[in-house]
Amino acid sequence: MISKLAKYGLEYNPFLKNSPDVKYVYDGYNQLMFRLKHLENTKGMGLITGEPALGKTTAIRHWTESLNKSLYKIIYITSKHRYTRILQTIM
Repeated sequence: MISKLAKYGLEYNPFLKNSPDVKYVYDGYNQLMFRLKHLENTKGMGLITGEPALGKTTAIRHWTESLNKSLYKIIYITSKHRYTRILQTIM
C-alpha cells in the first residue's frame, strides 16, 4: 500500500509542528508577516483569523521562532479553550 505522502508527492507532512521551513510564499503570507512584525515592534496584541488551510499557523510558528523567548510569551488559543482559561493565561 502506498503512503499518503508518496501518493501526493510529499517529502514530509506539512501539518506537523516540526515541518521544514516554508517553501511556498504567497502575498497573504508576506502581508501577515509584515503585520506580525508591526505587532512585535509596537508591542501590540493581535488576532489572526482566516479560512482553513491559508497558512496562518505556519506563518505564526515561523514568526515566533524569530522572537526572543526571554522577552515574549507565546500563547496559542484555539476554539477549544474556554474564555475564563484564556483570561487566566493572559493575566
